[in-house]
Amino acid sequence: MEPKLSKLAQLAKARAQRQGSVNTSPQSISAPLGTSSVTNRSIKLGALAKARAQKQDSSLGPGDRQSPNSILDKFASSSATKNGSEGSNTEVKPNRLLALAAERKKRSLEQPPKFAEAVKSPNSDVTADTASKSEDQKSTSTRSPTAPSLALQIAVDRSLLRLPRSEVTLFLFENEPSAKRQRPNTSIFQVLTNHEASPQKISKAQSNFEGPSPDDTILNAQKQAFQGDFENLSLQDKAPKPKAATKSAAVKSKPFKTIDLKSALSKKLAKPHKSFVVIGHVDAGKSTLMGRLLFDLGVVDAKTVNKLVREAEKSGKGSFALAWVMDQTSEERSRGVTVDICATNFETKSTRFTAIDAPGHKDFVPQMISGVSQADLGLLVVDSIAGEFESGFIMDGQTKEHTILAKNFGVERLCVVVNKMDKENWSESRFNDIKRQMTEYLSEVGYKPPMVDFIPISGLDGTNVVRKDNEKLSWYSGNTLVEYLENVDVQIDGIDEVISSEFNMTITDVFEISSSDFGLSGKVISGTIQAGETIRVSPSDECVQVQSMKLEETPVDFASQGDFVSMRFKSSQLSNGAIEDLTVGDLVSRLDSSVKSASTFTATLHLFNLVKPLLVGTPFVLFRNNCQVPARISKVIEIEGVKKKRMHLVSRQTALVEISVMDRKLPLTKFADNKILGRVVIRREGITIGAGVVEDVM
Repeated sequence: MEPKLSKLAQLAKARAQRQGSVNTSPQSISAPLGTSSVTNRSIKLGALAKARAQKQDSSLGPGDRQSPNSILDKFASSSATKNGSEGSNTEVKPNRLLALAAERKKRSLEQPPKFAEAVKSPNSDVTADTASKSEDQKSTSTRSPTAPSLALQIAVDRSLLRLPRSEVTLFLFENEPSAKRQRPNTSIFQVLTNHEASPQKISKAQSNFEGPSPDDTILNAQKQAFQGDFENLSLQDKAPKPKAATKSAAVKSKPFKTIDLKSALSKKLAKPHKSFVVIGHVDAGKSTLMGRLLFDLGVVDAKTVNKLVREAEKSGKGSFALAWVMDQTSEERSRGVTVDICATNFETKSTRFTAIDAPGHKDFVPQMISGVSQADLGLLVVDSIAGEFESGFIMDGQTKEHTILAKNFGVERLCVVVNKMDKENWSESRFNDIKRQMTEYLSEVGYKPPMVDFIPISGLDGTNVVRKDNEKLSWYSGNTLVEYLENVDVQIDGIDEVISSEFNMTITDVFEISSSDFGLSGKVISGTIQAGETIRVSPSDECVQVQSMKLEETPVDFASQGDFVSMRFKSSQLSNGAIEDLTVGDLVSRLDSSVKSASTFTATLHLFNLVKPLLVGTPFVLFRNNCQVPARISKVIEIEGVKKKRMHLVSRQTALVEISVMDRKLPLTKFADNKILGRVVIRREGITIGAGVVEDVM
């Protein structure tokens, strides 16, 4: 009788018979090589499966031959013995896992499972042993309710979670039914109640609140500071005031020394002081003229000039040697143009002078404005060379713009210095031609003929600067440049007017002297100031005491109108101890000054030639002396000769407008109160488009 085969063996045998019949057919001869190799491999697999089935049948007795299902059932219900079926060594290996599971089940019945044995680290995966053990524990817990157990499976999805870098500790606390409510750890804190605490503890707690609170301490200190009934003050009065709000109540200090200003000024003004600014188109020879003037007067010695000549020749700019007397920075010497203003002091037998050399390039007009705002009179230098004069005057050069700025910043007296006449062979006709054109233009700007003078010179060789040359200038009978400066009439207030005037000074430089001191320098516009007095800086509203003063590096006890003074202050007196809030253009005055720092004011504005109309709200740069701020017209109140209200202004119009200042406030006064602080000039896109006077400050 043929042994009964399993289903897997029967399927393998049937597959082998089908493949064998295919190999014996004649068509298999023409099959491809790859197909035959696959067929041979299938025959071998079938033979192996058949042999395995026969071996299993031979190991079983006649009564043991059962169906595959009965064999699996018997395998699952076999006893948990170590040797497996009797006389069968081949079943030891398959039954090893079940034997281990049965042994663990037996131990679980004898002893409750522990949580530490059931839970693994969160970083490890759950194995098959843990799963079977959990099932056994569940069945055991249902049979014995008195032994609590816990089955926990942890699955970690590493794609969704970011595991911690350090180990994680889990704590499990078993709450027994008979356990009482846990009380707090008395080693950490104590519970204090009226019915549990001792009287000593209660009295100690009450004593902690008997003293004044921190708020009470502060209020008592403020009450003593006010020296009055602090409790009746309002909450607004009780609040500490910011330091900036209390500056108006700064203490007015007295001068360190008692000075008779009238007698001191009479001695000081015995030799009048004049300040002038040198303006004009770029390359007109302004710096060279100033170098020649200082050299011929003996302010600069020959040794310094010879050194500058060698340095200029070495760099290929020998003709710039005298200009380097004023142009001292490397940028100015390399570019051959003046970048910033340079002021110097010198004296003659009859007069003290402050000379300001201003840049002529159109890119440095703001610096030129700073120099013009500090001068009493102006020297307008023009180049007499054919083509050069026309380039600076007619072809949109800086000659016209500088003249307009000088007039609108209060320079009432002007001297036109016709330079480089040696290049034109001292031609009288050339001089007269330039004089005629300039006179016509200056009259349009507002300079009347009596307030304008013309002097022919040569700044390079010094002719008619300090000394005359009658051979070259036989047709000229006027003064030299130095004689003109000494004899020109400049409006200077008398001693009584200077003393009674309100002190005002515009800042031209802010510098740090040491970690505890800082300095301010500028020109005194009006009035007097003494060392020891308290001043206010607007618009930052900083109040500081003048510690000392210097005039031309000489210590002095006071300064008066027209002086270029340098003052020293204590940094600790500033609100934040730093000088960042102070800048060039700020105004220095006394505590009782009438100057206001305003963000809106009205002005009568006269417009020049505009490329495009000036609309309401269009931003521009506003200049007041050496101060410049961004601003815009917020309202057109009235236009001269126009009845209809308009929202824009065009060329050559005069209008009353309201101007709003942006960023920071601007200290100024009415033009009627102060002609210097009441003038403004506006520029847009690098061009001066208008000027005016302040009518009212809001």
